[in-house]
Amino acid sequence: MGKIKYSFANLLALHRPLLIVDEAHNARTSLTFDTLQRIHPAAIIEFTATPNTSSTNGSNILYHVSAAELKAEEMIKLPIILTEHQNWQDAVRDTVITRNKLAQDALQDETYIRPIALLQAEAKNGEVTVDVLKAYLTDDLHIVADTIAIATGNQRDLDGLNLFDPACPIEYIITIEALKEGWDCSFAYVFCSVKQVSSSKDTEQLLGRVLRMPFARRRVIEDLNRAYAHLATKGFANAAKELTDKLIAMGFEEMEVAAFLRQQSPTDEGQTDLFGQTGGAVPKLELVYLVIELPIMPELEHLDDDDKRKLAITEDKDNQKIIVRVNGEASDALQQTLIKAAGKKPAQEAIARDLRIHNQSIQAQKSPSERGESFGRLPLLCAYIQDELELVEPETILENGHLNLLEYPAKLNNFRIQETSNSFSIDMDGKEISFSLAKQNEVINFNEDLLDVTEQDLISWLDRECKQADVMQRDLIKFSALLIKDLLQTANINLTTLVRNKFPLLRAVRDLIGLYRRRAQKEGYQQTLFGNKAQVLLSDEFVYRFSPQHYPARPPYYAGRYKFQKHFFPLIEDLKAQGEEYECAKAIDSLPEVKYWIRNLVRREHASFWLPLAHNRFYPDFVCELKDGRMLVVEYKGEAYVSNDDSAEKRAVGNLWAKNSNNRCLFIMAVEQDNDGRDVRQQIQSLLG
Repeated sequence: MGKIKYSFANLLALHRPLLIVDEAHNARTSLTFDTLQRIHPAAIIEFTATPNTSSTNGSNILYHVSAAELKAEEMIKLPIILTEHQNWQDAVRDTVITRNKLAQDALQDETYIRPIALLQAEAKNGEVTVDVLKAYLTDDLHIVADTIAIATGNQRDLDGLNLFDPACPIEYIITIEALKEGWDCSFAYVFCSVKQVSSSKDTEQLLGRVLRMPFARRRVIEDLNRAYAHLATKGFANAAKELTDKLIAMGFEEMEVAAFLRQQSPTDEGQTDLFGQTGGAVPKLELVYLVIELPIMPELEHLDDDDKRKLAITEDKDNQKIIVRVNGEASDALQQTLIKAAGKKPAQEAIARDLRIHNQSIQAQKSPSERGESFGRLPLLCAYIQDELELVEPETILENGHLNLLEYPAKLNNFRIQETSNSFSIDMDGKEISFSLAKQNEVINFNEDLLDVTEQDLISWLDRECKQADVMQRDLIKFSALLIKDLLQTANINLTTLVRNKFPLLRAVRDLIGLYRRRAQKEGYQQTLFGNKAQVLLSDEFVYRFSPQHYPARPPYYAGRYKFQKHFFPLIEDLKAQGEEYECAKAIDSLPEVKYWIRNLVRREHASFWLPLAHNRFYPDFVCELKDGRMLVVEYKGEAYVSNDDSAEKRAVGNLWAKNSNNRCLFIMAVEQDNDGRDVRQQIQSLLG
C-alpha cells in the first residue's frame, strides 16, 4: 500500500485553486501543461498581450481589449510613426533626432518625462553588434557614454537603476533580445532595429515597450502621445509589412493596424521630418504606397489606365523577383491581378491581407478625426429634482437617491424549503461493509430547534450580506427583521430551518430587493420625466462630446467593400457588411444634409452618447452632426422589435430629448419601411424637413 506524499503540489491539488498565469504566451510547453494538471486547478486565468491561438495549445480567449480601448483609456501611445531606412546608420541617426525632439517637447510637459530610445542590435556573429552600435552613437553622433545602457545576457546596466528618477542619465538602451519580463518604463518612446524585424521573435516585446503611456495619462504635447519606430530594411519598403506582421502577432486587428500605423518616408536630404512645422499638430502622414514582391510579372492587359498609373514595376534579376509598388488605393480588379500573380495560396493570402490593410490605411487617414476635425456637442437629458438640476440617470431617479424598502411589504410569499440532503446507514453484513438509505426512525430531524442561534444573529448576517449602496442600513435591518418574523409564522419553518437554509434565503431576499428597486426606478422615472410636475430640459452644463482621442471601439470592425465617406472615426464597431443596420448606415452616409456621423458605442457611458431608461441606459445606433449645426440621433429597429415595450420606452425618451432641445436636436426611430411606405432614407429626410 502506497504512502501519501506530503508536497505543496498535493496541497494545491487538494484545494483546487484558481490559478492565474501572467505572460501566458510563455507557458505553452507539454511540461507546463503537465505541471498545471498536477495542481488540479478549478480554473486557469491567463493574462497576455500576445495570446497563442494555435489549434494544439492555444488559449481560450474570453476577453480581448482592443488597441482603441487602450488608447481611449490613455494607457498606450498611438499612432505608431514608422520610418524605414536603407541602412542602419540612417535608422540610428534619425532615432537620435527623434529622441532629442521629444526631449525638447517633454520640457513643456507638466510631469517629468525623459524620452528613451530602445535600440535592437544584432548578435555577436552579425554586422551591427552591441559594440558597433554603441561606438556609432558615441563616436559619430557624439552621444555621451553615460547616457547609454546595455541590457544583454552578459551586461546588465539596468539592474538597480530607477529610470523614472530625474537624476538618472539614461537616454538610450541597447539590447539584442527581449528585455526581461516585468521591465516597464513608459519613458521608452522610440524603437530602432538595425536588423530585419521579421527575423526577430523579440521585436514584438520590444515594440510593446515603447507603446506604454507615461503615468497612464494623455500628454499635453501631441508628439508625446505617439510611439516611433525606425527600421533598417534590406528590401525597399519592407518595413511596413514586417511591422504589420509584428503588430498583428501582438493582438492588433487589421483595421487597428490600418488606423494606428503611419508610414513616414525620408525627405530628399535623407532626413525625416516627423513633426511638421506646427510643433505638435497632427502630421500629414499618408501611407500612399505599398510594395509587394511577386514571383512573376502580373498580367496588366485587362486593367484600365487609372489602375496602370498606380503601378511602378521593377525587376530584381539577382533575386528573381518582380517588385511592384502600388501608389494610392488599389481597386478590386488591381487587387485580383496582383493576388493571382503571387503564386501559391499562402503567398496569395499574405498579399491579399497587405492590400486590404493598405486600402484601409488610406481610408482611415481620410476620416475627419484623423484630419483634426471636431464633432458637435450633444446635450444630455436633465431635470430638476428637489429644486436641483440633475443629470437623469437610473441612480438619480430614486427619491433622495435611496431605495426606501419600508414602503414595500417584507414578505417572501413564494419562499419554499426543499430538503436535499440524504442520510445513509452504514453497517457490517458478515465480513462485508454495506450501506443503504437510512430509515425514517434512524434519522435525526435537523430542523428541530437544536442550535444556539438567535433571530438577531440571522438578521445581522443578512444585513452584512445584503448590503446595498442605495439602501439605508437601518431600513435594511428593519426590513430583514420584519421578513424573518413573517417567515416564522409559516407552518414547518422555524429559526433552525432558516439558518440551515440561509443561503437560499439570502438569494431570495436579494431578488426581492432587486424587484422593489426596479419598481421604484420605474415609478421615479415616470414622475421625473413624464409626470405632471416634471421639469425636463437640456442644459449646456451637461453635454457629451465625442473626442478624437477617446473612441474605445472593439472588434469586430466594419470591413465591407462599401467605403463610408462621412464616418467621423477610422474604425466602425460592430457593423456587418450586410443587413438592415448596414443599409441604415449607408442611407445616413448618403444624405447631403449630414456632415459627419458616428456608430455609437454600446454600454460605454463615458465614451458614447446615451439617454436614460428606467432600469438602464439607451445607446442609440447612430449619432449625426448636420451641416446646419443640428444634431440627429438615429435608432434603427427591425420589424420584429419596433412595437415591443423596450422600443416604446426608447422612442418616448428620444422624442422627449428632441422636444426639449429648442430645435437643436432631432430623434428618429427608423424602420425598414414605415406605414407610409417610406424607406429609411426618406424617413430621415422627412424629419430633416
